[in-house]
Amino acid sequence: MDDQVLKIECPYCHKKFSAEEAIGHKIKDDISIKAKEEAKKELADEIRYLKEANEKKDQELEKTKKIELELRKEKNQLSDDKKNFELEKQRQLDLEREKIRQQTAKEILEQQHFKIAEKDKQIDGMKKQIEELRIKSENSSQQLQGEVQELDLEIELKKLFPTDVIEEIKKGEKGADVRQIVKTQKGNLCGTILWESKRTKTWKDDFIIKLKEDLRSENANIPIIVTSVMPKTSNNDIDNISGVWICTYPFAMILAELVRQRLVEVAREKFVIKNQGTKADDLYSYIMGHEFRQQVEALVETYITMRSELDREQRAFETIWKRRDAQIEKMVKSTARIVGSIGGKAGSEFPQLKGLDLLDSGK
Repeated sequence: MDDQVLKIECPYCHKKFSAEEAIGHKIKDDISIKAKEEAKKELADEIRYLKEANEKKDQELEKTKKIELELRKEKNQLSDDKKNFELEKQRQLDLEREKIRQQTAKEILEQQHFKIAEKDKQIDGMKKQIEELRIKSENSSQQLQGEVQELDLEIELKKLFPTDVIEEIKKGEKGADVRQIVKTQKGNLCGTILWESKRTKTWKDDFIIKLKEDLRSENANIPIIVTSVMPKTSNNDIDNISGVWICTYPFAMILAELVRQRLVEVAREKFVIKNQGTKADDLYSYIMGHEFRQQVEALVETYITMRSELDREQRAFETIWKRRDAQIEKMVKSTARIVGSIGGKAGSEFPQLKGLDLLDSGK
């Protein structure tokens, strides 16, 4: 049966197979081709669909990207706007703060200016008060110093001339500071000396005018001003200007003795020759004259020279004493060092030198 089956030879491979197989293969091939074509078509459709879908997705993605980009731009723009707004707002705040700070500083400066002005005014007022107090203090101090000198002058006159009447002229009374009524040991009146005490920083010629007025009002004999500052025209510590004796305090008692002695001599002369007033007047004129003044000045110059020589000799002796004291001190120290050196080398066998402890102690 099989041998009766129609065989067909393939013109290409020369393989023999039955017609049924060939028809089956043909059908299968046709089916396969059709299926392939359908599959290709479906695949092509699928591919086209997918491609269209991809294109659509790409378009949508592009559109989404554009939208996202726009959104991002808008977001960035909003962010920039927000930053600019915040920056502008911060600038405005800073500007307002600066205005407030400047206004506050201005108000503080104005307040400080007024406070400083008030303080300056208070300080000026205090300075004026201090200056007034200083002037009052100086005036009070000068017045006190003058009163101290006046009191000391009164005490010294009483000690030096116990027979005289030394009177203080009270404050408020017209006159000089001290009135010296010269009397002999027997109580005879010889004359009156008016003393004016001045302890000021500057000399005034009004002192002379005032004391001469006091001299005339009291009918006194000799006016004397004891001052801490001599007139510029005076070269010595004792001078006579316009009939008024002027001296510094250290020379007051010297001048008092000289003037008082002449008053006593004039009074004695008046007592001896009562009817020869001319001679007594001559003696008084002599006291107040140029010759007597020269004699007093000569005594003063002699006193100053002797005092200067005495001070110079004293300084010279002090220099010699100091130099000899230093030499003795040096000799004592050298002796003590020699003895100490020998004693250190000789040890306890070195005899104790009598008087060495006195040298060590400097006695």
